[in-house]
Amino acid sequence: MKIMWAFDPFQTNKEQQQFAARILRSLANSKDELTAIYVASNAEAELATAFSVPASKRYSTYPKKIMTAALKKLNLKKIKSEVLSEKSLSMTSITRQITDYTKKKKIDLLLIATNNKKFLPRLIFGSFAESIVHLSNCDLFIFHQRTKFNDKAPARILYADDLTPKGTLGLERAIGYARKWNAELSIVHIPMPEAGMTLPEFKETTQKKIAKLEQYMAKQKVHYQIYLEYDVKPMSETLLEMADKTGADLIAVAAQTKKLEAFLGGSITRQILRASELPTLVLKV
Repeated sequence: MKIMWAFDPFQTNKEQQQFAARILRSLANSKDELTAIYVASNAEAELATAFSVPASKRYSTYPKKIMTAALKKLNLKKIKSEVLSEKSLSMTSITRQITDYTKKKKIDLLLIATNNKKFLPRLIFGSFAESIVHLSNCDLFIFHQRTKFNDKAPARILYADDLTPKGTLGLERAIGYARKWNAELSIVHIPMPEAGMTLPEFKETTQKKIAKLEQYMAKQKVHYQIYLEYDVKPMSETLLEMADKTGADLIAVAAQTKKLEAFLGGSITRQILRASELPTLVLKV
């Protein structure tokens, strides 16, 4: 697996860097290819004011030197460092540099941090992370300052499945991570009746879908549990309650690239990131 870390060598919060490094070591094994990526631009004050550094090095060798030293201090010996250059101050342009690079290099998983702060509830899902979720073609492992994570790979993954074709694609990805980390997969389905459907028809249709899902999962050679939740409440609230009930270490949701309004890709992802103390795995389908 190719895993990339969106790394900021000029970040003053060294504890967050150390935390991210621990997560990276927990998720990866000796066969995985690790890369740290940084986009050097005038949006970084350290670069915009580094007048003592020649212009030819300011957005290339200079930040890469700092980046390499920082990664060495974090004891990440087998990780490569990559510095891209972007003269624009646009966050979207900076983000697109990363997402284009992940697509070019066929990255499987991108590790990013959000600006989660208790006293700034409306700014929890920062513009950088939001743009990444919107534009990325690869899966995302998202964490913040309040995230709780043991120094080992997730043992229990909670996946929200709407049983649509896109949800099934997400499930296939979730199964892949469950195999990689030898984790149990808890699948939550929240049935939604179609217009004009009677209650008996609704129950019968739901049971048929679950029976089909059971047959599929029985062939996957992973430990799993399937949960049906009929309670009428916000979906994000249900998922957070189920995460607590199942003892999940990670919440996984499916999202379509450039379609944040998709079933589990938009506001629900934001709400989970705001309220959950667990990391979120966004599966791009």
